[in-house]
Parts: sequence; C-alpha cells; structure tokens
Amino acid sequence: MVFPEVEHVAASSYLRELAASDCSPATVRSYAFALLRWFRFLHERFLGWERAERADVRAFVEHLRETPNPQRQRRRPDAPAAGSLNPRTGKPTPGGHYAARTINHQLSVLFGFYEHTCTAGLGPLVNPVPAQRARDGGRVFAHHNPMEDFVVRRRASYRQRPAKPVWRALPDDAAEQLFAVLRCHRDRALISFWLSSGARAAELLGLRHGDLDVGARTITVISKGSRAREAIPASVDSFAWLALYLAEQRPPLVEGGPVWWTRTPTPRPLNYHAARAVLQRANTVLGTNWTLHDLRHTAAQRMLADPAFTLVDVQTILRHASVTTTQIYTRPRLEELIEKVFEHYARPPTPAPTLDPGYNADAVHELLGLTP
Repeated sequence: MVFPEVEHVAASSYLRELAASDCSPATVRSYAFALLRWFRFLHERFLGWERAERADVRAFVEHLRETPNPQRQRRRPDAPAAGSLNPRTGKPTPGGHYAARTINHQLSVLFGFYEHTCTAGLGPLVNPVPAQRARDGGRVFAHHNPMEDFVVRRRASYRQRPAKPVWRALPDDAAEQLFAVLRCHRDRALISFWLSSGARAAELLGLRHGDLDVGARTITVISKGSRAREAIPASVDSFAWLALYLAEQRPPLVEGGPVWWTRTPTPRPLNYHAARAVLQRANTVLGTNWTLHDLRHTAAQRMLADPAFTLVDVQTILRHASVTTTQIYTRPRLEELIEKVFEHYARPPTPAPTLDPGYNADAVHELLGLTP
C-alpha cells in the first residue's frame, strides 16, 4: 500500500499477514481499501495513524454515518432516489450513505490492523478500536456454563445494528418476465444456470471448458469461501441453452478456456460488471431492481419449497458453512402471508362445540359444573 506517496510499512505488513493466513485476494483487497479509507480520514485531520485515539475512531464512525457513499453517487440521471422502494419488486434501492455492515466491517479491519501493529511493535501500545468482547471479559459465543444465567450480550461500542436479511427471491411470474426480455442465448443460459444451480455470480462466470459434465448434468465451480472445486447440479434446460450458445460462439472452444464471452467485435471473457449490465438492461425494460444474487435466493427458495429437499440438502447444494445461513431462505414472502390472511378471514367460522344428542345435557352440565 502506498500512502500518501511512499509505501505504508505497517499496512503492507498487515496485508502480508493476511495473505500468509490464506485469505483470498478479494479479502486482502477489501481490507486494503478499508485501511486506505481510514488513512485518508486521519490525513484530513493532520493526524498520524499511530497517534489515533478512541475519540478519533468515534469521529470516524460518525463521519461514515453522515457522509454520502461515493459509490452511491454514480447513478444515472434517471435512477430512482436512494432508499426508495421499487413498486414492482418491493425491494429498497441502496441508500446514499454507508451501510451498517460496511461500518462494522471497517471497525473489524481497524481492530485487526492495530492488534497486528501493537504485537509487531509498529504502532501504539494500546489498540484504539473497541473489541467485540463480552462484558465479563470472556470470549464471545463461548461455551455456556449451565450453572450460570444466560446473559444477553450487547453490541460492542460503535458497532452498528445491521438490518435483518430480507426476502430477495423472484416470484415465478417475475422470473418468466425476466427471461422473456433477454436478448441472446448466452444471457438465457446464464440466467437459467443461476436459477437452477444456485451458484454465486462470480462462481458461474469463472466456469471453464472442462468444468461441464453434460451427462451428469453438473458443473464444477470454485466455491467462494473454501476456494475448493465442487460439483453442483443444474437443470436440463440450462445445458440446452448452453448448447445453443456454444453453437454460435465466435471464439474457438479451447480446453480450459473461459465459457462465457462478451458479444463485442473483439470478444473478451465476461466479467462480473458485464454480467451485471446484462441484468440492468433487463431491469430497465421491466422497471425492476433485481440483482444477480437474487437469482441464488430464488434457486434456494424453489428447492426449499419442494418437500423432497431437506434443509441440509439445500445447505449442501448452496455450500453454506452453517445451516443457519440456509435458514434465511425459509422465511415466507409477504405476498404469501397476505394471501393466507385473506384466506383466513374468507373461511367460514368454525361452529362452536355442542353436546352429542346421545348424552343427557343436564347430566353433562352437572358433571362439568356448568350452568345450563
């Protein structure tokens, strides 16, 4: 890392520590940008990073809560207002400020950075960032002593309260409308694979020739967390659309080469931003705001709606490390709850229980102590 004009020794040392700990390049890059945001904030206050105190961390959190996110300002002139609800999908548009999860991630990065510099003797003696620790000094989520009462752990200082995960799956009619406005076989194959396999966007875009098993109807992807090569099933329709796409593909099919290419005069491997632009064009036509990750939610919801799938089955296909993550997809949609409420009130009331004609009413009332 170079800041402001020379290499930042402490930051480079921390990033090397992350890389040596088998963190993915995307994680190291994310941590580097978080550190750069912190250094720029201190630079504007004419304060060195090694002299930062807890009050400066608090001021930084307040700055992130109030300052507009530069990424949110790169909107088209006709884009909806930040934070507004889409009338077609009911999903909110991303807000104009930094999200709570972004601030929490920033604090986690800074805490790890200062822990490293304190240990290596490159910075202050005390970490200025509050740790996410229990009030009694114990480890968070440690094994509970059955002889002690349960204690509700509060959030650490400056940690934000993130919003609860919301429903992000496409209804069946919305998925059909989305599929109808796609322009080419490549886009139809991509959407079909995302909707049937539940693969993440980057995982499917990294597919290469040799990762396709048409006979077994599986594709081999590199999982995001473990970075292991794992085979996941996909629908027959997905491979049919893929065959149509490969039949018209201009770059030659090379073993080990990328499967997905752009449709420009000079084809290039399709990256995440180009794939997101494909979905954005469809959103513009439909007036929606679906995202690529919503397609993974849709695949999970469809599997969970099938009685043949168990929660562990879906967890294995989605490659979640914990089944609690998969449980997010089990939440009912608001539209389904509204229909159930309407059915509840439209259903005739259940008649009150009465005595069987074969019983003596006076005897039953006397037995139960009821007034006839």
